[in-house]
Amino acid sequence: MKYTLLYLALIAFLPLLQAQDKHNYTDHKPQYRKWLDSYILDKIKYTPTSTIFYFRFVCNNANSGGATFYPPGGEFPWYLKGRDVNREYDITAVKNIKRDGIVVKSNVSTEPFHSNPSGPTGHTIFSCEVHFPRLADDMKEADLIEGKGQEFNRRHFNCFNIKLKTWDDEDLGSEEDSKNTVSSFEEKFTGKTTNVNQAPPKEEENYPSTSRKLKTKEDLVCGELIILENIKFHDNSVKFKGMIAANKTLFLVSNHLKDNPNIHLTLYGHSDIFGDKERNLELSRQRVFKVFRWLNMYGIPSRRITYEFFGSEKPLIPEGGIDNRRVEMKLDCK
Repeated sequence: MKYTLLYLALIAFLPLLQAQDKHNYTDHKPQYRKWLDSYILDKIKYTPTSTIFYFRFVCNNANSGGATFYPPGGEFPWYLKGRDVNREYDITAVKNIKRDGIVVKSNVSTEPFHSNPSGPTGHTIFSCEVHFPRLADDMKEADLIEGKGQEFNRRHFNCFNIKLKTWDDEDLGSEEDSKNTVSSFEEKFTGKTTNVNQAPPKEEENYPSTSRKLKTKEDLVCGELIILENIKFHDNSVKFKGMIAANKTLFLVSNHLKDNPNIHLTLYGHSDIFGDKERNLELSRQRVFKVFRWLNMYGIPSRRITYEFFGSEKPLIPEGGIDNRRVEMKLDCK
């Protein structure tokens, strides 16, 4: 009698187990089309509330400015566009961004995140999880587009004709399949692979903690954060406040880089604390990019310069002031 009741209980519970399988499964052999060989989908995970695309790409450190990951509502966030049904899905977040297997950002949900390459030479492997709501069952094929209106931009990481598989698809593959795909992809570019399971709990801190002001050539010290003292900006603007002084500083930096061709430069853009947070982030991006472009015009190639931007997150003057509207730099002399 006891075993009969147990058998009946298992029979009653079996539909629940099957239903759970339908909502929790992983496609380890994604099928899709892309622009370039420099990126892949590792796998696609389906949960009761989310559909997660595991994305991976490689960049050549010598000519790359790194990678920027955009949150929901950002400038170029990924979105899903149905091919067989007229439906679109916006991302909910980008999570667990890794650089060469090390977590550098756990969650991008409100502000863009930029990460430099791992060094001035070689290749860097970036990976991340692109999160969407759970897709409707009638959506069988979709395009993953990096930014609305960027469907035909070959510089964006777009994946087309992605087959959205069901839990009982015969070609879901196994975890070993996705690991082999990652291994082959990374070996093709770097000759080595990263540990796809490595996830340190603390985020990497790339931003230097000390600073000096650039006034003369003697202030161009390797490995230290340097404030471009004479480069100021008008309030809520990317216009230089004092063009002659700005030019003098830019000439000083560019000449130093020309005299030392092995030096790599990182620029950091900032804004003041007042106003809209997203607007401040965009101002800091435009300001640092302006310095980046001016150095290009003075003969410094883009491959020697990377940049990051922080908006109002790192003010020099907590109560606010013009000195917060700045660009800083660090010389990598390795």
